[in-house]
Amino acid sequence: MLNFKRINMKANTTKAKKLLLTLFALLLPLMTNAEDFEVDGIYYNIISSTDRTVEVTYKGNYYSQYINKYKGVINIPATVNYNNTYRVTSIGNEAFRDCSSLTSITLPESVTSIGNYAFSGCSSLTAINIPEGVTSIGSEAFYRCSSLTSITIPESVTSIGKFAFCDCSSLTAINIPESVTSIGLSVFSGCSSLNSINIPESVTSIGNGAFRDCSGLTSINIPESVTSIGYYAFSDCSGLTSINIPESVASIGYCAFWGCSNLTSITLPESVTSIGGCAFWDCSSLASITIPEGVTSIGEGTFRNCFNLATTTLPENVTNIGDGAFYDCRSLTAINIPEGVTSIGNYAFRGCSSLTAITIPEGVTNIGDYAFSSCTALEKITIYATQPPTTDGYIFSDVTYENATLYVPKGSVSKYQEMTGWSGFYNISEMEETAISNAQASRIRVQGHQGVLRITGATEGDAISIYTTSGTLVANETARAEHTEIMVPSGQVYIVKVADTVVKIGM
Repeated sequence: MLNFKRINMKANTTKAKKLLLTLFALLLPLMTNAEDFEVDGIYYNIISSTDRTVEVTYKGNYYSQYINKYKGVINIPATVNYNNTYRVTSIGNEAFRDCSSLTSITLPESVTSIGNYAFSGCSSLTAINIPEGVTSIGSEAFYRCSSLTSITIPESVTSIGKFAFCDCSSLTAINIPESVTSIGLSVFSGCSSLNSINIPESVTSIGNGAFRDCSGLTSINIPESVTSIGYYAFSDCSGLTSINIPESVASIGYCAFWGCSNLTSITLPESVTSIGGCAFWDCSSLASITIPEGVTSIGEGTFRNCFNLATTTLPENVTNIGDGAFYDCRSLTAINIPEGVTSIGNYAFRGCSSLTAITIPEGVTNIGDYAFSSCTALEKITIYATQPPTTDGYIFSDVTYENATLYVPKGSVSKYQEMTGWSGFYNISEMEETAISNAQASRIRVQGHQGVLRITGATEGDAISIYTTSGTLVANETARAEHTEIMVPSGQVYIVKVADTVVKIGM
């Protein structure tokens, strides 16, 4: 009779042995030393026995790699002898990671690559030569090398990994070779002493956080080859006073210039079609900015806390003004809201305490909560929508509801008196609108209210002439797309000529 119990026990024992062998095989790389051999205190791994090439590595297994650290001055030879002669072609991943007592190192010309984290945390390293043959610098290769004051990147380098020089806080200048085509994620982030950098014409993109917290930079030249500037690319570059954006750039990334508190002005080229939210948040010295015609949206917090921004013109293609877009722009005295805008976000103009008047076009259907709260100087709000834009709560502060006058289209007063967000106004009046018959039949529409003539329906570039009834020329203007607003003295009757159309209007 067979003893099934014994057979099962034997089978289980065999399975257990196989399992142990499998586990041992998996753990073997972690249990053995990282180096294949050691010569003169430097540890090496064999890359290719056939080609007889090696990389510099660390001593110890995966868990003890930071115990046996290199110190002082180290010279890496071009070749080493260990049974055979090997060429040193690489500084391996983490080879000198956290060697905080390493003060100087010389790399041989035979080295062609520097691995990830190779010198990360070498806080006492003041200088290093990168040989001419090196083609790649790995991610975080020199991360937190806080004593590194200078470094030369040779023309052979084509790739620089993310965070490669991040937090090299003593680095003052760097030259990027023509062989590099992109500056990646946070490559120079936290290089607070960096005051000079050359970006070559070969670079086409500046990545997210590339120069974030480079507070020592006062100016930077971006070449014409660059087409995109990533998220946080120059965020918190508090020393930056000027910057050129080349004609080929199409997008400004999210928070790209956030915290550039000394930036006084910036011109965006017509090629820009997208500006990310928070792009100029906390640019507290920014006094003016020209926004290109191709931009269709002003994102969340784009100009928030631009305390000195006194004027800007929004292009006619803008359809949306995001939450907090101009929050706390205390010096803003006037703002045009284009005809195409359909929504104004929450807190969009909150704290714009120098605004005295605002005109809201008829296409706006929704205005967010507190969009114009704390705009304490507002005296008049003119809105051209016959149906009040919707809102979930209050749009203005109590002082505005009490002291300002809301001007609405004829026949719309009762609608505004009954609508949430608008009913709080003590003073709601109809705006004046007068035009002679030939204008009524044409595409031209002229409206006038308290010193502002508003012309819609004109073709961009049409000549606009304004005369008093006695024939005195008051203004000559050129029509802009969608609408044109012209300031004239109140209390008079004017003759407005737009192309071949003539309109008589009383103010």
